Amino acid sequence: MAIDYNANPKHNWRLRFHLQTQTGDITDPNGLCQLDGTYHFFHQHRRLWPDAAHGWAHWASRDLVSWEWMGCPIMPDCDLDRNGSYSGSAVVHDGQMWCYYTGNALLPGDHDYDRSGRLANETLVVSDGVRFGEKRLVLGNEGYPSYCSCHVRDPKVWRQGGSWHMLLGARTMDDRGAILLYGSPDGLAWELEGSATGTGAEPFGYMWECPNLVRVDGREFLLVCPQGVSKRPFSFQNIHNSGYFPLEGSLVELMRGDGDLMGASGPYPCIDERSFVELDFGFDFYAPQAFEDESGRTLLVGWAGLPDIETQYDNPTRAWTHTLTVPRELTTNAAGRICQWPAREIDGLRGKEVKLTAQDAHGLTGTVGTSPYDVFDLTGARGARFADGSCDLVIDDIDGEGRVLLGSELELLVCDQMLELCFHGAAGAHRGVRRLLASTLSAGRVESLRMLVDTSIVEVFVNGGEVTLTTRWYPQDVSELCVTSTLPGEHRAWEMGCYGFAGMGA
Repeated sequence: MAIDYNANPKHNWRLRFHLQTQTGDITDPNGLCQLDGTYHFFHQHRRLWPDAAHGWAHWASRDLVSWEWMGCPIMPDCDLDRNGSYSGSAVVHDGQMWCYYTGNALLPGDHDYDRSGRLANETLVVSDGVRFGEKRLVLGNEGYPSYCSCHVRDPKVWRQGGSWHMLLGARTMDDRGAILLYGSPDGLAWELEGSATGTGAEPFGYMWECPNLVRVDGREFLLVCPQGVSKRPFSFQNIHNSGYFPLEGSLVELMRGDGDLMGASGPYPCIDERSFVELDFGFDFYAPQAFEDESGRTLLVGWAGLPDIETQYDNPTRAWTHTLTVPRELTTNAAGRICQWPAREIDGLRGKEVKLTAQDAHGLTGTVGTSPYDVFDLTGARGARFADGSCDLVIDDIDGEGRVLLGSELELLVCDQMLELCFHGAAGAHRGVRRLLASTLSAGRVESLRMLVDTSIVEVFVNGGEVTLTTRWYPQDVSELCVTSTLPGEHRAWEMGCYGFAGMGA
C-alpha cells in the first residue's frame, strides 16, 4: 500500500515538509550539490531498517520543496564497500557529479576493527544525475599516516585554485580526533598534504567526523563533529556534537604546516579547540553538510538524529525513522558567528497567516500542570491552533521573560540567564532538558525566535539563527497543534504546506 505523504501526516508521525523514506532510515546527508539547476541530496540509508545494507539514497529537486525519490544508487555491492557505503560528498565537474564516499570493508580474522581489520576505501562514482558509473578506488589504507587507526572516513572534496582537495575525518591510534588533507591534480590520484588536530594536551574528542570546509562572507570555517567530548553543564550536552572552528586565513595553508606528513608521529596540533562553536543545542542534530549552490548561496543540511543514541532516548516510528533538517542558508552576523536560516524556498510553503489570541491559548488562562516543576502561569497568554500539526512561528523584539508551549508537553523557556528546551511528558520519548546560556549568544540575551514545527520535528532559530535547537518529538495527537506564548514580543504565525513527493509508490 502506498503512503499518502501529503495528506496523511498522522500516519506514524509522518512529516509534511521534511524528507522521509517510505521504509528504512535516514542518517548523514551526503553529496549535496546542484547540477544544471537541479539539487541533488543524498543521505545514508538502510532500506529495511535496521538490518539491511548501508548506503546512499538519492533525492532530486528543482526548487527545494518538490522532491523526487531517485532510489539508492550507491549501495554495498563490491569488495570496496561490502560492509557499507559510508558518508561523503560530491563535486560538480565537467557537467557531472563526482561522488566520493568511504567504502567500508571488514577483513576476516581476530580483529577489533578499530585498530586492525577494517579497510577505509575512499571511492569515486561519477554520475550525470540519473546514471551512475563504475566504482573506483582513489585512496586506501596504505595512503594514511601510520598514526591513524582504522577509522578514517567521510571525504569532503572541493576544487580550489586549480587543484583538488580532500578532507578526511580520523581517529588516531591513541584516540585523538584529527583531520587529514589530501591534494590531487585530477581528482583521481591523491597525496597527503597536511593534517590537523587540537593544540591541547588532552584530545578534543577521539574522532572528528564529517569534516567540512565552508566559506561564508569571505571567511573560512571548519565544520566537524567531535566524538567523545565530555558533557558539560551548558555545552556538549549530546552524546556527540556538531560545530565549527572559525579560521583566520586558509585551512589548506594552515594544514600544510605539517612538515612530516606520512612520517609524522601524530597529526599537526594547529587548531585551538577553545575556539570551537556549537551549531545546535537541541536533542537531534548531527553530521551537517554544506555546499554552495549555483546562485552562490551556502546551504547547510543536518541529520535530525544522532548516532549511538540508543543509550539516551528513543525514536518510536516503526516503518521509517529519522529525517533531515530543512535546507538552511549560512551567513555571518556582526559578531562573526555563523547564522543558519531556513532557505527562502521554505517561506513559500507558508499558507494562511494565523493570529495568536487569548481564546486559543492552552488552558485559556491561569496555571497548567500539577507539580512545582511543571506548573506554568499562563495568565495573559496568547495562542493559536494549527491543523495537521505544523506551523511557522516568528517572535521578534523579545524584551523580557516568558515561554512558548507546544501542546502541554514541549516548553521553550526564555529567562534572563538562559534558554531552556524541556519536555514535560511522553512526547519526548525520554528526551529531557537542553539548556543554552544567554551569555553564549553575542547579544547576551534572546532577541528573536523562529520555530518550524512539522508533526514530529521542531527546528528553533535563535537571534537570526546564531544558535539553533533541533529536536524530534512525538505528541500523542498530531491532528491539531496548539501553540501558546507568554513571551513579550511581536508574534506572527502561518500554517504550513507540504513538500511535493514523487517516485515513492509502493
